[in-house]
Amino acid sequence: MSEENNFIDILRNELIHDISDREKAVLEDWSHSNDDNRSFRQLIREMKLSSEIEKKEEEMKSYILQEVHKRINRSRYIRRLLKISTVAASIAILLGMTGYFSYKEGFNQVNSQPIEMSNPFGMLSTITLPDGSKVILNAGTTITYPNAFVSKNREVEINGEAFFEVAHDAEHPFIVKANQINVEVLGTQFNVKAYEEDDWIEVSLSEGKVEVQSEDKKRRIFLSPGEQAYYDKHNHSLTTRTVDIAHYTSWRNGIYYFRALPLKEIVKQLERIFNVNICITSSNIEDIILTGDFLRGENLEQILRVITADKRLKYRIEEYMIYIDENKRARKRIY
Repeated sequence: MSEENNFIDILRNELIHDISDREKAVLEDWSHSNDDNRSFRQLIREMKLSSEIEKKEEEMKSYILQEVHKRINRSRYIRRLLKISTVAASIAILLGMTGYFSYKEGFNQVNSQPIEMSNPFGMLSTITLPDGSKVILNAGTTITYPNAFVSKNREVEINGEAFFEVAHDAEHPFIVKANQINVEVLGTQFNVKAYEEDDWIEVSLSEGKVEVQSEDKKRRIFLSPGEQAYYDKHNHSLTTRTVDIAHYTSWRNGIYYFRALPLKEIVKQLERIFNVNICITSSNIEDIILTGDFLRGENLEQILRVITADKRLKYRIEEYMIYIDENKRARKRIY
């Protein structure tokens, strides 16, 4: 067993209160070795598991271990610029355990408790909700949901981006609360992008039909497949437009389309995808419009080289910070 795997095992044991004194000592040394390890352990220690889940320790151990090993294998492709250690690949698995066991308990559980799962930057995660619906979380996304749906509506809340495959249940509408809008469906597939720091919210429909309404319920629209609801947080407008759905859902497969986006928006997405810090050093280049497609397997430096093919831009990497500078010697437009 590798050293990283061993620490994952110990963190798992600490989570379910099955840790020895020797493991505690090892974990103390590991968590004090750098800030990333210390922050990660603190996040795990702050988690609260329900008593029902703690009773299933043996089943939980087995499930976590299987899933973490899968994540470790995939995480070998994480680029060298990522700040978080390979061990962070297990965070979504650990945080998603309550959803896994709640799903096995089903709708009949009476004491429903809220669960919050935070997916770190640089990661994609898939969880199964108590009704069997599946949710794919993009980097930097938080989802809150009950460990059992016991009311008339199946309600979840997100901050970030997620793709939903909702299990059909005509008697229990599925509602996604995303900042200033609500999305209501019975069973369908759709994408919600609602990062708190963005100025807009997007709901893109792949299959079925959804109703999108403002939080105050004064504005509402219905979407058909291939349509997108766009909510402007500043003027509180809610509009519909026809889009290429693949451009808004392909992130699930590691494919990213940047269509006529300003540099500052592309940088924001790259920070989430790769878990890096990128600084645009001049306001003169923040609004430069760029277009590009990036496929799975392209690392961050390859993407930066494509972006700076626009000769107005250049980049440099200093330790954990990436800088995009204005290239004052050339202003030729490539895109």
